[in-house]
Amino acid sequence: MAGRAEKGRAKGRRGVVTAIRMAAVTIVALFGAANYLVLDHAIDRADSFVVETERTLVRNEFSHQIEQVVQYQSQLSFWDRTYRELANGMPGDAFVHDQLRDWMWSDFGFSWMIFATPDGEHVLGVHRGEKVSDRKAREKLQWVSDLTRKAERAYRDALSPDGGGWRVASAKEDPDLLTPALPQIHVTGMRLIDRVMSIVVVQAVVPKTLYIPAGRLQPTLLVTVKPVSQKMLADAEQRLGVHGLAFTPIVSVEPGLAMTPVGADAYNPMVVSWRPNMPGSFVWRSAWPQIALFVLIFAGVMLFGAARFAALVRALQRSEEKNAFLARHDPLTGLKNRSGFDEELLRAEGSGRGFSILAIDLDRFKAINDRHGHGAGDIVLQAVARRFSDRIGMQGCVARLGGDEFCVLLTGEHDLESLLALAGNLVRDTQLPIAYGGHLLLIGGSAGIAQFPAHGGTVHDVMVKADAALYAAKNAGRNRAVHAGDLDGATDTRAA
Repeated sequence: MAGRAEKGRAKGRRGVVTAIRMAAVTIVALFGAANYLVLDHAIDRADSFVVETERTLVRNEFSHQIEQVVQYQSQLSFWDRTYRELANGMPGDAFVHDQLRDWMWSDFGFSWMIFATPDGEHVLGVHRGEKVSDRKAREKLQWVSDLTRKAERAYRDALSPDGGGWRVASAKEDPDLLTPALPQIHVTGMRLIDRVMSIVVVQAVVPKTLYIPAGRLQPTLLVTVKPVSQKMLADAEQRLGVHGLAFTPIVSVEPGLAMTPVGADAYNPMVVSWRPNMPGSFVWRSAWPQIALFVLIFAGVMLFGAARFAALVRALQRSEEKNAFLARHDPLTGLKNRSGFDEELLRAEGSGRGFSILAIDLDRFKAINDRHGHGAGDIVLQAVARRFSDRIGMQGCVARLGGDEFCVLLTGEHDLESLLALAGNLVRDTQLPIAYGGHLLLIGGSAGIAQFPAHGGTVHDVMVKADAALYAAKNAGRNRAVHAGDLDGATDTRAA
């Protein structure tokens, strides 16, 4: 039972060592995972911040470009000469040639310029510097009809009675702006015109005085279309520090592509897209070696600590095993001591099977100690223990109970002849000379044999019988074995 308990404790200690190692590996894994998650979250936030910042910059860039187009268009729509040209209907050919073709088309790149009244009765269109038919001009107006309606409303909302006519509300001047303030009667939008994304500006033509005579309350709207060229996009890319700037359908879904609507135009089916500058990959490349090194160092420290703890547990286990061994074994011969032998006896008794006990004493051992010293006595005891162990082998258990007293436990049934033969061989093993310091040391031995349950119902009774048989062998002249069933005589086993 004690052996099973010791095995259980050893198994428990091995389980503790395994648990410590697994805990160390788990802690290292959690530490590495925590670093990864923190860095990944930080990179994700940094990427999101960069994308949102670039989105704001892109919107501001296109707002600035739209504002520039408004300023260019206002040079024609907020001009006395234009207003006078429209006094009797649409502008004449000279105005179209000089102002629309040679100025607005050649200098500012407006692909379409259309004058139209809100009722559609009068219209004049110029495409790429060339006058087009009224039909083509009206077809193009259909694409921006919502903007023309808004422009007409903005114009009428800005009017207030002034004498016999009307006055357009002027814009408040801002000293911080480099461009002149314009009356807030223009409407802008981003539209796909002739398969090219373009900036559309619509505004009623008004004079510089902002005074509208009563007879000219009906406005003439000027529609201008400024295509967003590849050069404009390339210049914007350079200013913003982004790449891949383009227009993409609003329903597009592409990983890694940032998009934002521009122009605040609900009818625009396109959004601006670009490839954002994601700092995540750079951060990963920069931080990963340091994090990996840090995790490796942490892993080394944890594994070293776990190894040291495991070594401590193993040392404790070896110490306990050694102490447990010494508690049940004789330190000189390695045989079972009295405590260990008692456990074997109790185990044999509890098995319900028969067993035999051979009690053996060495003869003339004291003389060896007295003449040659205790070192010689130890050599004798060790030599005899080896011989007894080799003789018994797996048949039973050999123990040194103290001094020169030995005892053998044989489990199972054995007949008298085999027991006497084995005891005789053990006695003869004691009689073989033992070399020590150039001398041959000679001793002898006596043995007593008792069996369970023939010679007692308990281990104690059988041991008493074996001791009695041993003393009978000694009294009979030693170097012999006596069976407890025949205590009146002794069997001589002296070597010839």
